[in-house]
Amino acid sequence: MELREILKKLNTRKKELLILTVSGGILGIIATFIPGKYVAEGYYFIGRVADKPSNEFFTYEGYYAQQTAQSYTNTAIALLESENIKSAVLGDLKLAVTDNNLRKLSRTYKVYKKGPQVVSLAVADYNNEKTLKIYDSLSKRFLEAGEKITNASDENIKVLPISEEPVVKRDQRPLPNYLFSGLLIGLAFSLLKFSFKEYIK
Repeated sequence: MELREILKKLNTRKKELLILTVSGGILGIIATFIPGKYVAEGYYFIGRVADKPSNEFFTYEGYYAQQTAQSYTNTAIALLESENIKSAVLGDLKLAVTDNNLRKLSRTYKVYKKGPQVVSLAVADYNNEKTLKIYDSLSKRFLEAGEKITNASDENIKVLPISEEPVVKRDQRPLPNYLFSGLLIGLAFSLLKFSFKEYIK
């Protein structure tokens, strides 16, 4: 079938194409009103005390302390994503340690490196109470594991929560993104429907 013929046939169905495309856009707008997840986010600072405090602007001890802290930041991220921490959190939530539960827990939170010595922990769930419960358990287990490791390796390294309580907010779906996506999906569906009808003729 030539392009001219396809366009001609599409032109005869432009009303149907328009209705389905607009319907997709309307559904996209409606989707923005569906309640989003609660997100609890907190930050941790990883620092190391220099062995010999000095008033000098630059010291090798201070530089070494900073480099060590920056390296430990990657360790902190690995700790938060480890199955040991996840298993302990599942125990706090009174859930069995299974592959399925570990995967579900992994999907509820994300760990980011926000800076050379700053780590962010963000937990998301549709239930506010559950979100805070998971965050509190992760934070507690992470700080305990971090303290245990630093006591055994380098007591000068400290992992400090920047705030005692996480910032809790509710996700809001961006209207322009959902509207545009809805229009595209509606258009794609209408073209697929047209193609299918032409194919079975």
